[in-house]
Amino acid sequence: MMTSAPSRVSRVAARFTSLADVVLAIRIMTWACVLPVLKRVMPIRSLVQLVWRDARLAPDAGRDERVVVFARWACRVVRWRDGGNCLERGLIAYRFLLEGHAEPTLVIGMGRNDAENVIGHAWVLLNGAPAGESATSVSQYVPVLAFAPDGSLIRS
Repeated sequence: MMTSAPSRVSRVAARFTSLADVVLAIRIMTWACVLPVLKRVMPIRSLVQLVWRDARLAPDAGRDERVVVFARWACRVVRWRDGGNCLERGLIAYRFLLEGHAEPTLVIGMGRNDAENVIGHAWVLLNGAPAGESATSVSQYVPVLAFAPDGSLIRS
């Protein structure tokens, strides 16, 4: 008898290891609901200042991975038609990674999807590597803005 792949529900449930993860997911979902409005009325530097947090939790690589996954899920739920928004996802991941003593860098880049269309993308770097996406997926973008773990603008 062949066993089938785990259901989506069981894969999601497996990401929650404690009540703290449920609380984390709820907090992330709250930001995912608020950021689509805030990003339309606030400049990016102000948004970064708003989401910036002092580290207040012990470092935990498992939590860092869950933050990235939960941010992706929350942004997809809120903006299901287009699969989520990278800026919102990046701001959320940046905030909650900072809280857990990670040292993320929020990067905003520009690229082209053909000769005429300029496109943008936002992502978070952890230890110099994109968190939650491949280096190949961000390689087509030229970083335009980058925000350090202390919230300061390091590239403009």
